[in-house]
Amino acid sequence: MRKGQLTEARILDVAAAMACEGGLANVHLQPLAARVGMTKSGLYAHFGSKESLQLATVTALAQRFVLTVVAPNKQDSPGCARLMGIAVRWLEWPMNTGLKGSCPLLAAALVPTESEQANTLPRNVRLRLRQLFEEFRSVLLTMANSAERLGELQGIEPTVCVQTLIALRFGHQLTGSFLGDPSAQVLTHAAYRQVLGMR
Repeated sequence: MRKGQLTEARILDVAAAMACEGGLANVHLQPLAARVGMTKSGLYAHFGSKESLQLATVTALAQRFVLTVVAPNKQDSPGCARLMGIAVRWLEWPMNTGLKGSCPLLAAALVPTESEQANTLPRNVRLRLRQLFEEFRSVLLTMANSAERLGELQGIEPTVCVQTLIALRFGHQLTGSFLGDPSAQVLTHAAYRQVLGMR
């Protein structure tokens, strides 16, 4: 890896941490430059604009998400165990990569498009987020269809199963991250098991 690539990787590590702490809209050139120990112009030379920086941060976070949440599925048994595995790892994201705070990708997706807060994110950043979530939903649906073929998905359609798992994760963001309910993790795990028939 060249020196410039190493520098960009270090910058994006800090940007990812900032996004988890305060959201993607919190990732700006000036505060990031201060935390990395660079000048704003030095940072600008790598990314050119706040939008480019935020897009690069989303991509870096997505890569971590795939490595930490999606890729380990190969180690899980096919069927509901695989769905449970990915759901639990998603619940533990981004803490399972050493980042503090909550998932900035999920937090950004929770903000209505027409709201003032959503408008602080450039359109291309929001479109990239949407693409990532559509891809992830497709992965979940493939797994749910596989579980159904194996006869493991009882009493629930694959599309409804996926919708429920996503809803539970968003609900956990509210009760766990926002309300600070100490029982949120246990309750969400229990809800996953009920949906997947793994009592």
